[in-house]
Amino acid sequence: MRRELTLKGSVEFEGKGLHSGHTSKIILKPAPEDTGLVFISKSGAVNQFIPYSVENVVDTRNNISISNGRALIKTVEHLVSSLYALHIDNCIIECFSNEIPILDGSAGEFVRKIMEVGVVEQTKNREEFRVINPIWSTLDDKYIVALPYNGLKCCYTISFPDSPIGTQTYTDIITSESFIKNLASARTFGFLEDLENYQKNGLVLGVSIDNVNVYSRKDNKAINSPRYSDEPVRHKMLDLIGSLALLNFDIKGFIIAYKAGHTLDVMFAKKVMNIYSGINQLYTEKPYKVDTNFYIHVTPSSDGEKIPS
Repeated sequence: MRRELTLKGSVEFEGKGLHSGHTSKIILKPAPEDTGLVFISKSGAVNQFIPYSVENVVDTRNNISISNGRALIKTVEHLVSSLYALHIDNCIIECFSNEIPILDGSAGEFVRKIMEVGVVEQTKNREEFRVINPIWSTLDDKYIVALPYNGLKCCYTISFPDSPIGTQTYTDIITSESFIKNLASARTFGFLEDLENYQKNGLVLGVSIDNVNVYSRKDNKAINSPRYSDEPVRHKMLDLIGSLALLNFDIKGFIIAYKAGHTLDVMFAKKVMNIYSGINQLYTEKPYKVDTNFYIHVTPSSDGEKIPS
C-alpha cells in the first residue's frame, strides 16, 4: 500500500495536435488527494471539467477521446500513461484546445518534465485491486486477460503480417523505473500508405516523421529509424497503461494482451472497474472484522479483491 501522489508544482507542454495539426497547450497542476486525473477544457466561454474515467471515454478510434457532453479532449493516452506509471494520482490538466500535444509521439517529454517538477506524497492511501481469478475481454480475434500476480506485469503481442513490423511480443514488469527505461520513449506508429490517404481527407494533419514511427508496406521498411527493434509493441503497451489510468486505483495482476488496441483496452478497464465497484459496494455492506488493524470482506465474485486500507 502506498500513499497518493500529486505534483510539486505546475508544468506546461506545447506542441502540435496529432489530428488537427494546430498548436496545442496544456498545463498540469497539483490537486488535492482523492481528486483523480481531471481535465479542464478552457477553450470555450466556460471551463468544462472532464474527469478521466471510463464513463467519459467517447472515442477509441486511433486515440482516446473524453467528453463531459459539452467539451471534447482528444489524444489523452500518452499523457495519462505517464501519470499512471509515475503514480501521479491527483492532477489537474488545463487544456487550451481540444487535443493534447503529440510532442515526439511518445511519452518521453511528459515523463522528463514531470520528473523535473517532482512529486508530493499525500496523506490518503492509494486504493489497490488484486486479480484473484482470470478476468478477460475479447473483441473478434483480439483479447486481454488478467491473471494473478503480485505486482503489475504486462505481456503484449501485435501482429501486422505482410509489413515490416510483423509479429512482436514484449513483456515487462511495470514500475516507474521500467516505464521510464523501456516504454516512455516508444513512439506511436503508422503506415506510410495509410497516412497519405488520411491526410488527403483532412485527417491526422499533425503527423510527420518527427512524431510518428512510419513504416512502408510497399517497400517493407521503416521510413525513419526505430528507437527499439520492437518499438511498435512497446508503444502499444504504453497505450494499454494509459487505459489502466481510467481506474481510480492501482491494479495488481499479469495482463496479457493480444492484438488489442484502444477499444479493447478501454473495454477491459470498464470490466475491471465493474468488478471493483461490486466489491466496493459489498465491502460497505458486509465488513468482517479480523483484528484491530484491518478488515477482510466477503466479495460478490472471486475475480479480485480490494486490498484493505
